[in-house]
Amino acid sequence: MVKKLMRSKENRVFLGVIGGIAEHLEVDPTLLRIIFVVLLVFNPFAMVLLYFLLALVLPEEGGEEKPIEERLNELADETGKRINEVFSGNDNTKALAVILIVIGAALIAKPLFPLIIDPVGGTTLLAATLLVIGIILLTKGD
Repeated sequence: MVKKLMRSKENRVFLGVIGGIAEHLEVDPTLLRIIFVVLLVFNPFAMVLLYFLLALVLPEEGGEEKPIEERLNELADETGKRINEVFSGNDNTKALAVILIVIGAALIAKPLFPLIIDPVGGTTLLAATLLVIGIILLTKGD
């Protein structure tokens, strides 16, 4: 029997795309999340676009097949809810994690854009540290 690729309901940080892929491949989702963050540093537009396209195309675990318009509306609603959950409430661990990851990714990306951003100085170590701390907080935040 072929196991279908679906967004995970249980193993999710945002929309369950990476958790669903990890469950399908039977690998640790944290490893896939780290790979995603690294790829996000090198090509943020493509990775964000890919993530949301997969969230749109992949059905949610236990869900039924729906028309694309209905899935798009549900995805927009779920995205809004998840963003509000991350950045609200008393537990700001996930919000801090997201901020640290973004700062770390921006600092690491500096040498990739030497004409736009000043060449990297001693910030690479700081950037790597921020990324690691952010990833740890994000994975332990659930």
